Amino acid sequence: MKSYLLVPKESIETQARVGPRGTEQGERVLPRTTALRFAVANKAPDTLSALGLRSATLPGMRPQVSGKEDRARGKKKGAKMEKGVKAGTRGADSSTMPMPGATVAEQTGAEPGSYRFMPLIGATMAHFYEDAAEKQARGELERDFEFIPDIVPLSFPGPVSAGQTGPRNRGMSSLAEREWPDECGVPLAHAQGIRGAGVMLGILDTGVDADHPEHAARVIQFRYVSLFPNSPHNPARDIRGFDPDGHGTHVCGIAAGVHHGVAPEVDLYVASVIESETIRTSLGRVAAGMEWLLHQFSRPENSTRPAVVNLSLGFPLNPPPGISEADYNLNLRALQTMIRRLLDSNVLPVVAAGNSGPDTVGYPAAFPESLAVGAVDFERNVATFSASGAVGRRIVPDVMGYGVNVYSSTERRCNNQAFYERMSGTSMAAPYVAGIAALYRCRAPDLTALEVRDLILANAVKLPRSATHRTGKGLAVFR
Repeated sequence: MKSYLLVPKESIETQARVGPRGTEQGERVLPRTTALRFAVANKAPDTLSALGLRSATLPGMRPQVSGKEDRARGKKKGAKMEKGVKAGTRGADSSTMPMPGATVAEQTGAEPGSYRFMPLIGATMAHFYEDAAEKQARGELERDFEFIPDIVPLSFPGPVSAGQTGPRNRGMSSLAEREWPDECGVPLAHAQGIRGAGVMLGILDTGVDADHPEHAARVIQFRYVSLFPNSPHNPARDIRGFDPDGHGTHVCGIAAGVHHGVAPEVDLYVASVIESETIRTSLGRVAAGMEWLLHQFSRPENSTRPAVVNLSLGFPLNPPPGISEADYNLNLRALQTMIRRLLDSNVLPVVAAGNSGPDTVGYPAAFPESLAVGAVDFERNVATFSASGAVGRRIVPDVMGYGVNVYSSTERRCNNQAFYERMSGTSMAAPYVAGIAALYRCRAPDLTALEVRDLILANAVKLPRSATHRTGKGLAVFR
């Protein structure tokens, strides 16, 4: 199977038209808009459907992958049967048990491929089970679409050891007081009743433990994005939030935990797109997560509400072994287009800069559409691991957040005993800044995403010049 993200070339190369922003009769008009709508985008799903690829519908029941109907259709089309595979199936069916340690394979049906059109990010994910189907699709679509191979792994910044790492704390009583310093403005905002109410916060990570005491008091909209999210045979699903890793739960606790979070009253939308075992994800899974977030944010009851998205993930600095530079750059451009979609929809993307230290810049933090965040400790000292650097005229990070030994929720044991831990990384600094952004959007919901970004940068507390690190505008605070 080969998987590609089909993105209109004009979508990658062209900046979006400005959506409904401005003012009318003294009132700001801010309905959410997918401003990057290109007429050619609809050509991909129409063409793939005509070629016999199956459309992935979501939500819905798991499609049948074998049976008399599929076998009959396969015979009519003269489909060749693979050696050792039953008629009507390609690869494993729902009854096949994988061998321990075997490579995970998508369950596929008799069709030559499958696809999902994702209109809110303006792309189509296509899975080809036959080379002939891919060749036909390229012949029909390659003039207008980039075929971006989904082969470059993304991951969140690696774990960081910065002292005070353990042991794990049991329960909320282990931290007598909230530790957000007065200088950051969070205590003052909370005292004034500014706690993020009315703001939607989206998080792409390993998930969230919805029953942890830090999160159990709210309803969390949660989407588990499967290994093959854009296939009809392995659908993503909306279920109660879980997190085998703990990283996503920690991130959610920093930004929105009801006891220790920066913006405890936001509405939380979490997409689990990162595997807890490999700490990796794919472009297709991130695309599916973003499409789901934008779908949630664009519902009629949400279309005018302010929103923020936190991303603690990125591509490696250089093409991984076996990945060509051309394919790597295509993946970068596609990811940048998706980040741009968020801004076009009046959603502020907040991105961790990375943990690889000075003179290193990763993506999507290096994209100008991102609000890139580095890490400082509670004494305003720049963390040694905090990534920084320059890409052309673009300086990374834009702003700093608390990211050293930050206390937040992690996991629960089988006996329901909840744990909190201190963790370090720009993955911790980014949700702090996402929380600050939510406080600003709570106080002034009519501001656009770009206006909130400018407000954060203008109000940042300047930091002493570092001999090794860039620190952007300084420490993000609420004023």
